[in-house]
Formats: sequence, structure tokens, C-alpha cells
Amino acid sequence: MSGIERAARAVAALEGGSNVWETLDTAARDHLKDHVRSILNAIREPDIGMMEAGAEIVRHVGPHESDEAHLGDAANVWRLMIDVLLSGKGNV
Repeated sequence: MSGIERAARAVAALEGGSNVWETLDTAARDHLKDHVRSILNAIREPDIGMMEAGAEIVRHVGPHESDEAHLGDAANVWRLMIDVLLSGKGNV
């Protein structure tokens, strides 16, 4: 199940209860997935707090880089992860 579908199922459960996904037709499921994609696109750009948190991890990988480079690396990792989720290539 893809991350998009897991998120869409969570939205469906929030709106209608834990078993509502099974009662939805394909169009309704696709509509929820479109909502999830829209949200992911909206949060694709990390804020400074997210970049700082990610930079703490990246800093251990490249300790000789500047703080600005660590922030950029962390932001790029976030964007790449969101892009994979949106593309469906990360499905398991």
C-alpha cells in the first residue's frame, strides 16, 4: 500500500470511522488521494524549523560543511522524500 493510500485511508477514517474506506467507490477513494497529494505539495517546502531538525542529522554525515549547507541538504532530503511519495515510486 502506498503512502498516499495510507494517508487517504486515515482521512477517510477521521471523517467517517475506521471501516469507511471499504465502503467508498473508486471515485471517492481517488478524490481522497487527490486531497492527500494536494497537502503533500503544500508542505513540500520545509520551514526553517524542519530544516534545522534535519540538519542535525545531516551534520553527522558531512561535519565539515557549513551550517547553511547542512540546512540546504536537509531541505533537499525532505523534498526528495516528498517527491518519491508523490510519484508512487516508494510504494511497499
